[in-house]
Amino acid sequence: MSPTLKPFIAVWTNFTPDHIDWHQGLENYFKAKARVFQDPQTAKYCVLNAKDSKLLEFSKQVNGTVFMFAGNIGDNCCYEENGAIIYKQDGKSEEIIKLSECPLIGEHNYQNIMCSIICAELTGIDNSTIKQAIMTFKAPEHRLEKVREFKGITFYNDSKATNPEASIVAINSFNNVDVTLIAGGRDKNTDLTEFCESIKKHIKTVILIGEATDRFEENLIKNGFTNIIREKTMESAIDKGIELKPDVVLLSPACASFDMFTSYEHRGEVFKEYVLSRV
Repeated sequence: MSPTLKPFIAVWTNFTPDHIDWHQGLENYFKAKARVFQDPQTAKYCVLNAKDSKLLEFSKQVNGTVFMFAGNIGDNCCYEENGAIIYKQDGKSEEIIKLSECPLIGEHNYQNIMCSIICAELTGIDNSTIKQAIMTFKAPEHRLEKVREFKGITFYNDSKATNPEASIVAINSFNNVDVTLIAGGRDKNTDLTEFCESIKKHIKTVILIGEATDRFEENLIKNGFTNIIREKTMESAIDKGIELKPDVVLLSPACASFDMFTSYEHRGEVFKEYVLSRV
């Protein structure tokens, strides 16, 4: 990063280990990212994630004007309250949009929306324009992408979730609804403990496909989840999902795609095309 860079707004969404070899340690990596939030390079406005404990603590050391998102903290923040996203500046709060009006779902997406609202407000964009931009935003393909509603079932394509950690984010987006999860593919032999725990909390039925079926089933059962169905193809998995009549059918494989498809994009397209072909 340029030593003379002094931005108007600097955003830090979360802190997770990465580039450790290059920085020769986790703390050096943190310090490198933190430079833009401290003198002499401090941004005028510093936007930080209140849900990240390390960033929440770091916010006390920031020299610029701090705005926290995903938490009602201080006089400058953006947070969720009573089913709506609220923006607060200099202690004055105003509702920007209701969660029910957002086209995206999941805590991670709501955090991104809150962060974006702060940046838009600080650059002078009015509330109605911000709300319209959120309402008309279309999720990227294969990332918790809403495909359609059919016979009371909402179908989501999260084919980009090629590892358990990515699938957990999607799975945790659903609460108090009947969700059927389609998972499996080419196994990366990653640890499945947290994946199984997330399924136990949020998923009613798991439909497994692909090469990972045996290991995924074994781990789910070992962790106390037994409502598992095995299918041989994506199409038969979707048919079974419709037959179960859940509120949601979620494709979030937690695996690579190469056992049955040429890429995660191909897998997602097959899912979408078959779902859309059902009438």
